Amino acid sequence: MRVGAKWTGVAVIGALSLVLAGCGSPNLTAAKWMTIHPSSKTIDLKVESTYSSSQQSSVLDGFTRGGMVVTIPEGYHVKMDFINHGPIPESIGVYRRHHLAFPGAGESYRQIAVKPTAGILPGQHRLYKFTATKVGTYMLADWLNGGKTTPTSDIWDTVKVVSGGNPSVSPSS
Repeated sequence: MRVGAKWTGVAVIGALSLVLAGCGSPNLTAAKWMTIHPSSKTIDLKVESTYSSSQQSSVLDGFTRGGMVVTIPEGYHVKMDFINHGPIPESIGVYRRHHLAFPGAGESYRQIAVKPTAGILPGQHRLYKFTATKVGTYMLADWLNGGKTTPTSDIWDTVKVVSGGNPSVSPSS
């Protein structure tokens, strides 16, 4: 093998490795974001808003645009601790068509839309408590500065309430 061809092959493999390393989803460690208490049917869910320079967007737990799925069995109680590590005020909630899916599941869209001081300031957190009472697919979203159909900077992920099984956090497929 010629020396030039050998180095070309090494360069191609190295470049391909760098490209592939940047592809795919952020690393998702479920234990970091969810603690499950099966005996009391309670979930402690940690949701962090941060700015991702690689995605050039604010993200929830490293994901945005539906990249993360939180699965909750029906009847489970959820303590959702929202922490804003981003540079601007943010809001959070579990929504179905601009309405909170469950009482206490975040900031109401109406409150966000009419109150200019709504949202959680950078460095602050807020605890929300709710019970997942209805099977369905919902949006975990920041509507603070969003439009009528799109959450703020596409900051949303998916919450699925299911009739059985175990709570989980996973990348969407």
